[in-house]
Amino acid sequence: VAGQGQEMVLTLHARQDAENPLRRTYACRLPPGMEGLLRGRLDGMDSNQILLMAAAREEPAAASDTPQENRTATIHLDPIPDDEPALSANEPMYFVLGASNGLDARFQLSFKYRIFDETSYPVRTIPALGKLYFAYTQTSLWDLAGDSKPFRDTSFRPSLFWQGQLEAASRHPWAPDYLRAGLEHESNGKDGLNSRSMNTLFLQPVWRSDFADGRTLLFSPKVYAYLDRKDNPDIADYRGYADWNLRYGNENGWVASAQLRHGSAGKNGGQIDLSWPLREALFARTGGFLHLQLFSGYGETLLDYNQRQETTLRIGFSIVR
Repeated sequence: VAGQGQEMVLTLHARQDAENPLRRTYACRLPPGMEGLLRGRLDGMDSNQILLMAAAREEPAAASDTPQENRTATIHLDPIPDDEPALSANEPMYFVLGASNGLDARFQLSFKYRIFDETSYPVRTIPALGKLYFAYTQTSLWDLAGDSKPFRDTSFRPSLFWQGQLEAASRHPWAPDYLRAGLEHESNGKDGLNSRSMNTLFLQPVWRSDFADGRTLLFSPKVYAYLDRKDNPDIADYRGYADWNLRYGNENGWVASAQLRHGSAGKNGGQIDLSWPLREALFARTGGFLHLQLFSGYGETLLDYNQRQETTLRIGFSIVR
């Protein structure tokens, strides 16, 4: 079982089901401190992982004491969870509705895939290849007020990158906790005057701070250099050379995130997302959430990167936040 920065082997004890003799229940006692989202697998053999939610048991209060409140396990935000599966969440996945020059919808799909398995020959030869990922993110703006309900624009973003957690013992106190670096292509799939595309090299360090109240602050600026932007040569005037990202909250409560882009010509764009869980978490960052999104400024779509968007509030649902 792994969780809360600990990993240990536990013995499960079988219990006969009185109502169904063919069914057995397995149980064990967790040591103190093993709370929140835990990951379990069979020891000594290949097996799938299972996710468990463990909460502290309420201790009976003494007769002279005030009854204790139930304690809720806190799950800290973690951009790179331990034992992350090969196919996993990347950026948020949501569907939100709003009114920007009429009713519209904005939705995003995103995933990442670890290319090599830990036991594969490439990783045994070059261990760093075990942290090489392919990712794909698609963001669409859907005009629900138009006669034919057209998609206003869609951004397609495949990327190839390396990501990893930096060991605390070997890094400088101001060095990031995590690092991601790679190559990304972005285009809207159109031709002629409406064609937009570019290739970038990017570096994204992540600094993480955990607070006593259980919340976590993540600061993850994504700094990039343009390799090709012939369809939109002045895009840096509106997007700049970095996405300034902040994320605050905890996985079993509300989470707020913000992204700011400062163009080299002083043209800015910003987005704020706020989400609240509507069901128990399925995996890290994955479940069902009420999602609010606020956007203002330049660059909501790649097609209209140089047109200012009035402040728009949208509300909807997300499965990854």
